[in-house]
Amino acid sequence: MQTIAGIMTRDVVTISEDATLREAAALLSEKQISGAPVVDAQGNLVGILSESDLLNEARKRAALPRTAAFGFFVASEEILQRLYHDGADLCVRSVMSTNLQTATEETTVVEATRTLISRKINRLPIVDSTGKLVGIVTREDLLKAVFSL
Repeated sequence: MQTIAGIMTRDVVTISEDATLREAAALLSEKQISGAPVVDAQGNLVGILSESDLLNEARKRAALPRTAAFGFFVASEEILQRLYHDGADLCVRSVMSTNLQTATEETTVVEATRTLISRKINRLPIVDSTGKLVGIVTREDLLKAVFSL
């Protein structure tokens, strides 16, 4: 059975857990990717950040200031703009997904495909025996492998 060692990307784009959401969004846009592993200062894998993490958190935070504890009122445009900008300055660690599914280079293409489908995820970080990030496999990588594209 083919393993993911031959199809994974080894030069992984990562995001620091201390990066702001603005910085992370700029990196994802620049690299034209929809998500990336998040690492701490030592390079250890601590999470995954995807576009949906950025959008969902932005929606939650934007919705919170619109109501008061004792009734409803519409916040001023100035307050909403300040909160929007403050939200963009939040650290990645505050919105990243931490319920991680990882694989090793010995994981088969079939196993990796099952994992992505069953977990409804788009990327699978590949770690070595010490847990260090050594690569990543995406749905696109698996499609290419399965269909030899």
